[in-house]
Amino acid sequence: MAGSLPFRAEAGVARLLFDNPRRLNAIDAEMWRALPGLLARVAGDPSIRVLVLAGAGERAFCAGNDVSEFDAIRADPEAAERYNALQRTAAEALQGLNKPVVAAVHGYCLGAGLEFALMSDLRICTADARLGVPAVKLGLPYRLEDILKVVEVAGLARAREMVLLGRQYGGDEAFALGLAHRLVPDRAALAEAADGIARELAQNAPLSLAAAKVVFREAARRDAPPDLDLARRFADACYASRDYAEGRAARREKRPPRFEGR
Repeated sequence: MAGSLPFRAEAGVARLLFDNPRRLNAIDAEMWRALPGLLARVAGDPSIRVLVLAGAGERAFCAGNDVSEFDAIRADPEAAERYNALQRTAAEALQGLNKPVVAAVHGYCLGAGLEFALMSDLRICTADARLGVPAVKLGLPYRLEDILKVVEVAGLARAREMVLLGRQYGGDEAFALGLAHRLVPDRAALAEAADGIARELAQNAPLSLAAAKVVFREAARRDAPPDLDLARRFADACYASRDYAEGRAARREKRPPRFEGR
């Protein structure tokens, strides 16, 4: 039975669930094919302010790729490149999203699952979370673009340890290493924390959030210098927006602002 990606949006918050519990929510090929379209819905819907990623069931956020498919669709270099192209398309869609992403991590968060968490803006982990990069345990290469995601969050020295040893890190250790922004005791606390952060983000000015996302993305670029003109255009859009006027008015009138994203 193939996995699925249940998706719902309400009150400005979209929630996307990795749902393949028989495989610890591993991502199969059909899920990889569906992800870009779902992320495009988030990007194109102005009513959606925030995306929350989570895993179904009790045991995992996402254990990476569904390795049970590899003999059929990733058994040689040519097949691997076709499969990897699916992953790149989904990763580029998530990285290019100008809306904040929150990863609510419990249980296993490995390989591609860890990459999705690391590409998120904020990560909340339970104490029982298990984060790691198991590629060397499977005889797989960990590609440059994937290692760079680990380096960006964990730093080069720690990324070497994570990738070369292929070991898993518990929630406490992940929090100490900066892989998690917040540590919570259990899944109930995880849902509460993720909902609270998502609601807080959804109340902020969408254009300001987009401008910040662009700056963070440009600051992390390794293929070229940061695009200062692009960052400036997003900043100028904030200055020219109705939301900037609303923010000033709300401060004067001592009331919460009502941002519209324009």
